[in-house]
Amino acid sequence: MSKIHNLDFDALVREHQAGLRAFIRALGADEAWVDDLAQEVFLVAYRKQAQFDTEADFGKWLRGIARRQVMGERTKAARRYRIMHAGISDILLSLGVDKHEPEPNHDRVVETMKGCVEKLKQQQRELLRSRYEEGRRAKELASEQASTAAAIRKQLQRIRMTVRKCMETQLKRVEI
Repeated sequence: MSKIHNLDFDALVREHQAGLRAFIRALGADEAWVDDLAQEVFLVAYRKQAQFDTEADFGKWLRGIARRQVMGERTKAARRYRIMHAGISDILLSLGVDKHEPEPNHDRVVETMKGCVEKLKQQQRELLRSRYEEGRRAKELASEQASTAAAIRKQLQRIRMTVRKCMETQLKRVEI
């Protein structure tokens, strides 16, 4: 691994800034905070530039940093408002969105996801809200429901799968 020279780093920032911003938005970041998050990603990349393998894809490396930044935002209660909808971001992150530009139908996908969440039973929606909007941990939710943290995590996994299947069905209908 060799270190990126500052001038080269500047050129790489200019080359990748638009794609990085689109990628961050595709992960569910609120549009108003995309520039701030992108700036944070570039700061992390600058600080860690010695760790970058110059033979590797710089854009992919930046997207990895961006993914970790967005996941970090999910865990920070004071910054949670930067993410447009916590549950949506979690599902988009879990889907492994790797593209540097959002799909042309990204807004439709998000709206479809919201509609699928609305179709869930009240108890399921409440569990999603408690976990992802309030940021409450599975252990805390389990103690309230006389359950175990593992059971809560399994319920959340099943709910996410239900939402994913609903989305796949809804999106296939639109394509046909």
